[in-house]
Amino acid sequence: MLDGGHLKQMKMNRIWTLGLMAVAGAALMAGCNGGSSTEGETAGGGSSKPAAGGNLTGSISIDGSSTVYPIANTMAEDFGKANSGVKLDVTKSGTGSGFKKFIDGSLDICCASRTIEKEEVDQLKAKGIDYIEVPIAFDGVSIVINPANDFAGDLTADELRKAWAPDSTVQTWADIRAGFPAEKITFYGLTNNHGTYEYFTEKIAGKKNEIRKGYQANQEYAPIVTAVSGDKNGIGYMGYSYYIENKDKLKAVKVNGVEPTPETIENGSYAPLSRTLFMYVSKKAYDTKPEVKAFFDFALGDGLGAVEENEYIKMPQEAYDLVKARLSEGKTGTIFMDAAGGKSTLDILKEAAAK
Repeated sequence: MLDGGHLKQMKMNRIWTLGLMAVAGAALMAGCNGGSSTEGETAGGGSSKPAAGGNLTGSISIDGSSTVYPIANTMAEDFGKANSGVKLDVTKSGTGSGFKKFIDGSLDICCASRTIEKEEVDQLKAKGIDYIEVPIAFDGVSIVINPANDFAGDLTADELRKAWAPDSTVQTWADIRAGFPAEKITFYGLTNNHGTYEYFTEKIAGKKNEIRKGYQANQEYAPIVTAVSGDKNGIGYMGYSYYIENKDKLKAVKVNGVEPTPETIENGSYAPLSRTLFMYVSKKAYDTKPEVKAFFDFALGDGLGAVEENEYIKMPQEAYDLVKARLSEGKTGTIFMDAAGGKSTLDILKEAAAK
């Protein structure tokens, strides 16, 4: 497991390397072509000279979860270094919005911070769109407070539900637990097109897609970080990687005495907020677009470095091997949507492989 220092260094190395590539590539193309160039676009919106042996062309469209976006974007950047003839369009409109585009047939890959839902499955079936479900990493939804808050660092799931439930009457910290100060709480989080919102409302608020009144919803994570870090009585939630990137500004709340860490998220003891992140790929795109198949060959191999580099948690290698087998065999549909509660991602994949 990489620590924070190594991860930051990896990111600095990436920026430095991409910068050198851009400068060297521009100089080389200018020298060879008299200042004109024809370059392939990368996910970051820049461009680079094709690496030796990179002969793929075409395009890959990826959208969906803003939580999965850092993983997908880094994978696309790295894939693009050797395949600059492939145009990579990676955006983050939210899980729900991503699935709408996937159902419309305008996406090759939909990133999701939750499993696909029955309504989405039915809509895809009605459109004749087959898909392959690809779990890619683990994440833990992190409850965050202001670092100056020295009393609410460990809350139970029941106390969180009491505060966030649609019918909640909680207004002050004292309403959550006797002995806490009677100071008014401000609640921050995401808009309802995010998979993280859906997951949080189901696991904590107690009713999917419903949340307390007096809740400040945000489309992006950055405003939540800014708000909670500047509000001593603020509380919010976000993906683990966004908390880690801002841990100098925020404090993570323990849930039932368990702190969100790579270890507790991987082993599921950070409950009920440990979750699996997904990519859903169009079967047609996977079968007919060599660039999409090549992307997943990379993503589930060398590209997995993007998971830890962006401070998410990798699955066991056996799980990735089973995912690769499902792709190779073209096994469509969801095995996670109706999986029994309490089963690990690896167990779900093993059971599906045994059928």
